[in-house]
Amino acid sequence: MRGRKPMPTALKILGGEQPCRRNRNEPQFAVSTVDPPKWIRGESLSHWRELAPILLRAGLLTEGDRSALAMLCEEFGRMRRARSAPSRDKARERYRRWLAEFGLTPSSRSRIRATAAPVLDELSAFLSRKT
Repeated sequence: MRGRKPMPTALKILGGEQPCRRNRNEPQFAVSTVDPPKWIRGESLSHWRELAPILLRAGLLTEGDRSALAMLCEEFGRMRRARSAPSRDKARERYRRWLAEFGLTPSSRSRIRATAAPVLDELSAFLSRKT
């Protein structure tokens, strides 16, 4: 039996995992602007531009995750291009698994407790002011 997949330390921290249960020797990569690989095109590239900023703000995208995010975006492109129901369903399932790897599904995100204050847009900030 394989058991559950290990969770990245960034997700463990956000989820409030006890420090003694974290991998202190996990490799650390720089969190900075991560450009898409040159070979990503079309809908896959659009999807990269949609997801990368979200993952960067959450601290879940590093230079080391570039290939994994590229595969997620490529799977999105395959899912969108699939003509037949069976191939579309397979691509959709692979895409869902990639989303879960990055904590981008409701169930995978439910284990995370955000520590940063939510960013309010102008309307939300205005509406939340006490008069």
